[in-house]
Amino acid sequence: MRKVIFYLGTGFANVKYEEIMEFEDGTTDEEISEIFHDWYEEKLDASWWDIKE
Repeated sequence: MRKVIFYLGTGFANVKYEEIMEFEDGTTDEEISEIFHDWYEEKLDASWWDIKE
């Protein structure tokens, strides 16, 4: 088993997310990066839009 820590800091005091994740041996860094991307997107609510003037 490969264990990694997923960490997301928000820049605000005491507002962070950490989770230990376990992966099968042989899981590639690219596969873990994809899972990490999905993980942190669940924690954030961010967006952008154009301003109409």
